[in-house]
Amino acid sequence: MSGPRKKILIDAREFVHGRFTGIGRVLTGLLDALAATEFIKDIILAAYEAELIPSHLKDREKIEIKKVPRSFLASEKRLSNLTKEDFSLFISPYPKLPLFGCHCAAIHMIHDILDLTHPAYKKRIKSSFDGFRLKAALRKADLTWYDSSWSLKETEKYAGFSGRNAKVRYPGIGEKFSSVKSHNEEEVLKKYALEPGYMLIIGNGLPHKNLGVILEIGDQLTRPLVFVGVPEKNQSDWKSKYPNIEVTWIKHVTEDDLPPIIRGAFALAQPSTAEGYGYPPLEAMACGVPALVSDIPVLMETTGGNAFSAHPNDSKAWLEAFRSLEDRSIYRYQIEHGLKWVEPLRGRRAWDRYISDIKELLAERS
Repeated sequence: MSGPRKKILIDAREFVHGRFTGIGRVLTGLLDALAATEFIKDIILAAYEAELIPSHLKDREKIEIKKVPRSFLASEKRLSNLTKEDFSLFISPYPKLPLFGCHCAAIHMIHDILDLTHPAYKKRIKSSFDGFRLKAALRKADLTWYDSSWSLKETEKYAGFSGRNAKVRYPGIGEKFSSVKSHNEEEVLKKYALEPGYMLIIGNGLPHKNLGVILEIGDQLTRPLVFVGVPEKNQSDWKSKYPNIEVTWIKHVTEDDLPPIIRGAFALAQPSTAEGYGYPPLEAMACGVPALVSDIPVLMETTGGNAFSAHPNDSKAWLEAFRSLEDRSIYRYQIEHGLKWVEPLRGRRAWDRYISDIKELLAERS
């Protein structure tokens, strides 16, 4: 696009210590792609602390960090005030926009609206407030990105509309998620006391992650179960329900350690009853590890039918799926098809459509 290069502001409050979420993955990939563009002059990240930004991003020439307060209202006010400055665009990685107004062109992202629709969460007092902010953002934002067609349809069902300019864009997978082993693979597994060949489940362990369908068959599996990313409180809930099932619980792994831990797995399972996208199965496929997912619409969409699937409430079906993978020909087939499916989602090129959307929007606003 012609004309002066643009300056954009991005809400980077998702970067916090000891947590690397799906939204954090999206931000990391998008920021890397934006920093490589010619038409963007400066990228300002509104973050709690500079050291929370992934090191390979905060040292990029175009990226600058502006601190925001940690308190909710103060940070929302700070974001609103920043959008009054000389920015061509504000990007929110959330369904919401700044509470006290957004004063420039805006894009927001909807990964899922589970907190508003899932039976385990929708009765919370906060849900009404979040629902209000979602609808306000859909009316205000110049563009709404959805991680999946399923998320778009669910939003339409909940809010009655999908936004002024709705687009489905599948987030990319980092290049580090590869079938090529790193030099410190054994060292990483040793750090977490892991031996290769385990069944891996990644997620926060909240009700929609549906860990129970796997724990029910834990004593029938021939391979160890490893759960990564489950906070202690959620661990306690599952342990109280399945006290006799032997599991390795790992509360947190670093961003760099995650790919070796995935590559050390025999297979990865995602038994969720609901998701917005589902990064772990795709990251496993990229690492050459078969994935088993619930046969819910969103996971069937984002994996393209290239993962083994089972009903989220049928523990026997999950057991059979695990056992089927012990057949070497089936195992190799799943690896090959998984690698082929995720190839277009790997690395910076996966973000090309996001970049094109931004170019188009800014050209319209010029």
